[in-house]
Amino acid sequence: MAAPPLNAAGGGPRVPLSRGDIILALVGAYLSFADRLALRLVCRDWRRSCRRLGGVAPPPFPWLMLPPLAAPRGTAAHAPPPPRRRFYDIPGGRAYAYDVPAYHRCVATGGGWLVLAAVDPPRRLVLANPITGARRVLAWPFGEKGSEGIRAALTSSPADPACFLAVATDRLIAYCRPGRAGGGGWATLRAPGYRHDTIASDMVAVGSAVYLVDERRKIWRADLAAAEPKVERRDTAFGLPEEGEEDRWSHYLVEAFGNVHLVVSDERHRRLALFRLNWHPRTWVPSDASVLGDRVLLLGHGCSAAVPASAAAGRAPGTVLFARQPLETLHVGADIRDPAGAQQWFWSELRLDAGVDDPIVMRKTVPHWPGFFTAGDSFWFFPGIDRGA
Repeated sequence: MAAPPLNAAGGGPRVPLSRGDIILALVGAYLSFADRLALRLVCRDWRRSCRRLGGVAPPPFPWLMLPPLAAPRGTAAHAPPPPRRRFYDIPGGRAYAYDVPAYHRCVATGGGWLVLAAVDPPRRLVLANPITGARRVLAWPFGEKGSEGIRAALTSSPADPACFLAVATDRLIAYCRPGRAGGGGWATLRAPGYRHDTIASDMVAVGSAVYLVDERRKIWRADLAAAEPKVERRDTAFGLPEEGEEDRWSHYLVEAFGNVHLVVSDERHRRLALFRLNWHPRTWVPSDASVLGDRVLLLGHGCSAAVPASAAAGRAPGTVLFARQPLETLHVGADIRDPAGAQQWFWSELRLDAGVDDPIVMRKTVPHWPGFFTAGDSFWFFPGIDRGA
């Protein structure tokens, strides 16, 4: 493992190995993701040695990216917002802070990157890896339309030439290949009938295909790697038990074992229903937690995932964690500090098959966290260090 790499002609080593390179090569297979993060902070030489180790798999349980910090009291109104965002490792009980572009809101995560949309003109999208600091700026694909009514999905890390970024708005899906030189140009597909809804629309990527759902529970699919991509639609609408006119249902698309699942929840997450997509018969098949095997569901628009329960710090299979995403009910950027000084909550938990009519929904906060946060959304985020970064 410590042998110096030879050049293509079979001559001498390309670059002499340092003692740090040799040490890290010997112990690299035993380093956790958190270890890599710590080693990268030692000095420039250690960061270079970590790059030589190549990419590292993300932790099996994602971090939770918390809303932006509120500006301290007494800060001038025109002062820029704090650039640091907090990321919380729930199983490890540790918090990390990284720079994220200000004046942008997160719309999706994937492959270790954030998809951010500018909130003010000029409109644009920014792909950012907060761990490595890598960023890619993309043109806005929808003309004068604002960034509020969109859903997005990354099929992999933008460092991968095969990566697609898809962004959906009313009746349109735009996509590009941000990992390829010159691949940032947009192509568009028509999605007839799709109407964006703040809490009832969601998008998920499975391989090179993207799936899109709206408030009527109709589903659209497009394989972006096809020679001639096209959008297919399935009218899979159905009624829900005990559905009343006053109910507002949130829809979350999540991939598990190669299948697309839909979780339908009321606003308080007390009534849940799980369905598996059966594409060809055009149906959502009602399911229970057993179809997820040993998985725990992490739900949030643009960031849902199913992870092994063994990585979830003692949580049983069938547990559901909802990232708090209050932008549909609260003013963006509003200060939501509690009048009594109590900490706000960032995610909630319950069992999918609790077996009771009124399950207990536990609201969770980050212990001993200084400062207050704005009313932004939280997002599940698998941190990633791309090869060579």
